[in-house]
Amino acid sequence: MKKSLRSILISAAICFGLGSGTATAGIFDGQTVNYQYFYPDLTAPYTSAGNGNYVVDSSIEISNVVDGFGTIDFSGDGFTVSFTNGSSFSTAPFNGFVVSDIFSTIDSFTSFKLISNDGLLGTPTLDFGENQLYVNWQGLNFGGGNLVFTVNSISLSVRFQNLKLMQCWSLDLVY
Repeated sequence: MKKSLRSILISAAICFGLGSGTATAGIFDGQTVNYQYFYPDLTAPYTSAGNGNYVVDSSIEISNVVDGFGTIDFSGDGFTVSFTNGSSFSTAPFNGFVVSDIFSTIDSFTSFKLISNDGLLGTPTLDFGENQLYVNWQGLNFGGGNLVFTVNSISLSVRFQNLKLMQCWSLDLVY
């Protein structure tokens, strides 16, 4: 009995050691994202914005959210939209932007939310797909301030670590 308990404890310690990961960069760090503003709907790219591909680094990636208003800075697992002055967004089916994982190198998005808002009067409509994030702020007014968004994805390393843990536990059960 003592030998079995000791073997189980040693196996558990080894498995947990295998499953413990190291800190990783955020989902956007070093990735290339595509920014595209759309108005009046998702079939109409709007040309007065900083549309294009951006490599996420320590600088502000997008210096023109739309019509010379605002910047976007990606970092870690989110991004911040900053407005320095105010105006309003016209009412239309879609008046906002889409961020895409243009090369499909970021793990699939699993959630997307606004965690802080002192830049808009109201809340934009958010949506996401496997490789896209949608921000629609149709009809809202904005002033100086920031909107902070957080994004989650399923990490392949987490899936791999979970698989290693499941394999270890199955070995314990067979042992």
